[in-house]
Amino acid sequence: MTDQQTPTSAIPEPPVSRWWGCAPELRRDTLGFLLRCQSYGDVVKLPMGRVLELLLRQPDAFYLLNHPADVKHVLVTNQDNYQKAPVPPVESRIFGQGVLHTEGDRHHCQRRLFLPFFHGNHVTAYSSLITDSAQAHMARWHDGMTIDIGQEMAHLTLSIIWRLLFGQELRADAGLIRESISAGQRLIKIQYDSLLASLIPLWIPIPRHRRFTRGFQIIEDTILRCITERRRSSEPQDDVLSLLLTATDHQGHPLSDREIRDELMTFLLAGHETTANALTWTWLLLVQDQSVWERLSSELKEVLGDHLPTAVDLPRLRYLKMIWDESLRLYPPAWSLHTRVARVEDRLPSGAILPSGSWAFVSPWNLHRNPRWFPNPERFDPMRFSDEAVRARPVYAYIPFGAGGRRCLGESFAELEGLLILATIASNVRLRLDDGQTIHPEPGMTLHPKAPIQMTVQRVGFPTTHPVVA
Repeated sequence: MTDQQTPTSAIPEPPVSRWWGCAPELRRDTLGFLLRCQSYGDVVKLPMGRVLELLLRQPDAFYLLNHPADVKHVLVTNQDNYQKAPVPPVESRIFGQGVLHTEGDRHHCQRRLFLPFFHGNHVTAYSSLITDSAQAHMARWHDGMTIDIGQEMAHLTLSIIWRLLFGQELRADAGLIRESISAGQRLIKIQYDSLLASLIPLWIPIPRHRRFTRGFQIIEDTILRCITERRRSSEPQDDVLSLLLTATDHQGHPLSDREIRDELMTFLLAGHETTANALTWTWLLLVQDQSVWERLSSELKEVLGDHLPTAVDLPRLRYLKMIWDESLRLYPPAWSLHTRVARVEDRLPSGAILPSGSWAFVSPWNLHRNPRWFPNPERFDPMRFSDEAVRARPVYAYIPFGAGGRRCLGESFAELEGLLILATIASNVRLRLDDGQTIHPEPGMTLHPKAPIQMTVQRVGFPTTHPVVA
């Protein structure tokens, strides 16, 4: 860090194409390119190239922030100077004006509405839903069975978030909904990666648009049907849909079906995919380090005995929490945060000056794998999250859920869900990674494995104090 000012023209940048900027590098190896940019300093200029600048009148560069102090400044200390950058058309179509994309008074009103529902006692009340769902899902596995761990975790977290949102079991169209979500995610990535793809209107019936529209309509119709049925019902429910039906907007008016749909769509997609990916990466790390798994097994036996975990048990499952945090460090599902646009010129703590209209880019993937804050950053080591180790490094070197006014609303629930699922399954099942697989992370809307991860199940018994839920 420095007290000297660094003008924009002096901010270091990697060698890139004059016309296409860093786009080819980002498309070819997004994650690797971001890590290579660490060597250029605390703030790195990523030129967008003349084509993007001329066609879209976008700024000439992004500014990648590599230092926790600068990250804190943009996301927290001076967050009012920064607004979200535009997103691809398909992302706007999916999330609408849900809390993920709004700004200003509307966004603050939305956060105030949802905050109590996703924190405190309201969250812990869902402990039995999570553990019973995990136990019921695990009951379908038999000894020696090969599973796609990513798909298993996605189906499990989808069933949980559906109950949380709508107060009912997910019906037989669960597979269609999962396929539709995947189609939407693929198109979002394509539009982020390709200027041409983002300029083609969604109504033009090319194959990828047809696949997206067909799948997205399934989800949207299902959500709207749930809204209509609930409006006709007088039976009280303790779920997000009921909360939205009784809520008012920032002007005091009841929410329309469209506004409710936007919020439900946001929580449905953001509320299960990120946790499913976090669990998938955690299982992958665990099966590759038997010493960590053995220590976790000992802790689970000591704390839980033969009963299912509850929220009350979690403070004593300290090593489990360290494993979860280390997994989120290595493979943060939110591998990049929405780019921020500076309203006026701003000087960062590092000394760099960002001009008005410049785009500030923050990547948890990049921060979490910086050797300045995490020595030997690619090594899986839960002890990085011992109390002593956490106190020794900057707070904003680790931001798996973002920071500031746009920090993830569902963080408390996601952590509760992840820890309870891990504890429930790891107490009763051992997993083994099948041979011959090459596993790489793929940065899409979330950070997910590029190919399915196959694991073999080894059953080690069930808790005796709770029946398996059918």
